[in-house]
Amino acid sequence: MKKILSIWGILLLAILCNSCEKEPINRDIEGHWQLLEFTTKADGEVHPCTRIYYSIQLWVVEVAEKQGPQGLTPFRGRYQYDESSRSIRLSEMSTYATPENSRPAEVWELNPYGLNNVNTTFKVIESDGKQMTLESDYALLKLRKF
Repeated sequence: MKKILSIWGILLLAILCNSCEKEPINRDIEGHWQLLEFTTKADGEVHPCTRIYYSIQLWVVEVAEKQGPQGLTPFRGRYQYDESSRSIRLSEMSTYATPENSRPAEVWELNPYGLNNVNTTFKVIESDGKQMTLESDYALLKLRKF
């Protein structure tokens, strides 16, 4: 009898653990991305990037430099994907230490991430789950999934 109860307990635990996983809205866009480079449209200059990452999960985006040479401030904001226009909107980019110490990002702080505004809309040029190219009115971003 104890053996049967143990098996049922393990089975119930396995079912509960599997049901808690959140599915991404779009697997080709959501995930962890490394920003390889971005090209500013105004001057056509290519800006190679070192250790700059985008993390896109459900409704949240984070941009951060991980152990990179520039010592950039990380920012978090809202993410929204529009399937019909194949566009991504990043909004409300701000620091996220604690709610009372959070502050909106300054444009100059976002420039190394290929952004020029706390609210940016990108057209998805390419996204196959491994490579992604995004275009805003400011820049063309090249990213790779890791």
